Amino acid sequence: MSAPAAPFLDLGSFLKFLDSSGRLLRVKAAVDKDTELACIARWAMESTPRDQAYGIVFENIRGFDAPVAVNLFAPHATYAAALGTTTDRLLEHWSNAVARPIVPVEVGDAPVHAVVREGDAADVNVLPIPTWTPGRDAGPYLSAGIVITKDPDAGIQNVATYRIQVHDGRRLGLFFGSHLQHGAMHVARWTQRGEPTPVAIAVGAPPAVNFAAAAKTRYGVDEMTIAGGLAGAPIEVVRGRTVDLLVPARAECVIEGFIAPGNVAVEGPFGEALGYMNDAAPAPVVDVTAVCLREHAIHHGYVQQLPPSDGHIVMEMGILGPLWYYLTHGLRLKGLRDLAIAPGSAGVATLLVQVERERANDAASIGRTIAKLNFGQKFICLFDDDIDLRDPETVNWALSARVDPHRDIQTVDGISTFQLDPSVLARAAADGRTLDAAPYSSSLAIIDATLKRPAPDLSLPTATHMQTALARWHELGLPAIIPRPRLQRLL
Repeated sequence: MSAPAAPFLDLGSFLKFLDSSGRLLRVKAAVDKDTELACIARWAMESTPRDQAYGIVFENIRGFDAPVAVNLFAPHATYAAALGTTTDRLLEHWSNAVARPIVPVEVGDAPVHAVVREGDAADVNVLPIPTWTPGRDAGPYLSAGIVITKDPDAGIQNVATYRIQVHDGRRLGLFFGSHLQHGAMHVARWTQRGEPTPVAIAVGAPPAVNFAAAAKTRYGVDEMTIAGGLAGAPIEVVRGRTVDLLVPARAECVIEGFIAPGNVAVEGPFGEALGYMNDAAPAPVVDVTAVCLREHAIHHGYVQQLPPSDGHIVMEMGILGPLWYYLTHGLRLKGLRDLAIAPGSAGVATLLVQVERERANDAASIGRTIAKLNFGQKFICLFDDDIDLRDPETVNWALSARVDPHRDIQTVDGISTFQLDPSVLARAAADGRTLDAAPYSSSLAIIDATLKRPAPDLSLPTATHMQTALARWHELGLPAIIPRPRLQRLL
């Protein structure tokens, strides 16, 4: 997929681009949002080659006028195209956005205020909000809702993606996952003042806002400025109708409300991004005060339960982009060539690190430095620069041929994780502990899969022979091929 000339500042223009690129399919048949939609979307993800993934717009949701869009940001080439760049430049694009954020611009009129429902009319059930794990989730969820809160003292906003259950038309359960999440810290500070927390939830925001909302940043960073850096232009924001918050003016929908001190209700269970169900637990409740919509609004969601999904790619780049910036610009760590997340590891668990051949002897040290940042990994695997990190066969080949487990694997205990998975549960049971809220205790493995001494020649023909054969391809009458990047590296 070729990159567009400029990034997209609303969801509609991005959908038009996907349409023109042959990357968007429209389902016109009637579909049930709670029993069918997520299942169809998952079959499409699971059964389509990764590089041919496409978005889906369900145009006929039973009982609703609005369509639902899913699977929009996969594969990585589509994610990159949403920012006007290419996959090989994504890390630097992210790094530039973190280094040079762009402050949003406030506007007076906004497309998202075309239809405003306040008071008793502020009912979220006008939206076709799906159930994402039919038969298991507690109910419909805003899976791609972008939660906006602010520090009551500093006034700086936070923009993040959390899970949001629809309790009823006027009440939403907001699950932060941990008291260390910045949104949860905001709620705690408002509660200490004895005041309700103002909350806005944007749905169908510009792609750059979705991506920035997944970023792992330090407290006090307004992710809307990172979104501007990603987009290369200020994000247009507008003052909320019932809350004193700045929200994306070109979102498809913005839901406003307040969390009163002590207002909690049982939320969940919900299918989490690591691929397992998370239990029900008390979570803050947002009392809805306004529902603001564009004309002909489109509902957007992530099918982000068992990997893979476009939501996992968004989560992955929200980890990799800031991590690359901190390593190369903050710590000025030498010897890094590339970073990736292993497919299937829920956007975070297995980090793949490419190291310059000249710095391979420092690979273990580089791994320990990354481990200290505690970005949520369980495995940090380091490879030479002849290994294509995005080719699972080559990665597994290096792990098989270049690792002596006794010598090349180090473990670090006492690592925190926000993921509730079987290994965390087993560890807690073995220790005789009852798990409460995240972060949970885990450990981390650093795997040095770099060459430790000169290796024998590869059992491949020489580069000259291979290129000569490739030059005759058309003459041979064989089907056209796209040479795999891994061969170009290995040769």
